[in-house]
Amino acid sequence: MKYMKKIVYVCELLLFLVVTIGPFVWAFVLSVTPDNAVFAPTVKLLPEHVTWAHYGELFSPDSRRGTAFFSAMLNSLRAVGITLCIGVPIAAIAAYALGRMEFKGRNLIKNLLLITMVIPVMATIIPLYRMFAAGEMLDNIFWLSIVYVSSYLPMAVWLISNYFATIPRELDEAARIDGCGEAKTFFYVMLPLSYPILISVVLIMFLNTWSQFQIPLILASSMETKPMAIIVSEFMTKDSVQYGLIAAAGMLALIPPAAATLFFRKYLVAGMMKGSVKG
Repeated sequence: MKYMKKIVYVCELLLFLVVTIGPFVWAFVLSVTPDNAVFAPTVKLLPEHVTWAHYGELFSPDSRRGTAFFSAMLNSLRAVGITLCIGVPIAAIAAYALGRMEFKGRNLIKNLLLITMVIPVMATIIPLYRMFAAGEMLDNIFWLSIVYVSSYLPMAVWLISNYFATIPRELDEAARIDGCGEAKTFFYVMLPLSYPILISVVLIMFLNTWSQFQIPLILASSMETKPMAIIVSEFMTKDSVQYGLIAAAGMLALIPPAAATLFFRKYLVAGMMKGSVKG
């Protein structure tokens, strides 16, 4: 029975690895496969000849698609930066008020935050488009980032406020005895103790902003504002699909979020666990 459990565990682990890592391995294989070999009538998973032409095209200064790809990656980084600079401070301040202060309607606000989390993006994208068009805010990375902030704030505030609620209130009382007001207590007591959940929120906002597709597809239509996900999708036209080029762009687009996740992975797990234990 003990050996059977080990066999089942190993099989489940292998299945998990195939499902999670398999698509990335397959995308890399496609990225180094010549275009004429993608649809070759063969059962071989690996190409007979490896080519780096797709990566070369993306890095070539004379390549129109390479220039568009890296311009779009810069747009994505700008959107990430604006989203984090605006969203994280607002989420932390709002979470402090909801998690540490007592006032009328506090529980109602927290419940309304939960409700907003389940509203699908496509239910609000048409009103957003009409509002942006009327206010001449289309094709603007700043206003596009504001939409991202409004989308992530409910979840971020909920996680951080739950984390704040787990911190002993005796610390607040000690800070007030020392003459600290609410602002000093927030900056000098709560924030230093809350860095795991704050890093988790930063990572969540970063990953979601980096992979956004639906919102910029409607609100950002010019080359000056299109993010990386939109540009990569445009490598596929009605006449042809450049699988190798799309796969190579996808592999390059994975580098920033993968590096951030690997570097801060322990904070991501710890913050998510501590930010979801109390409501």
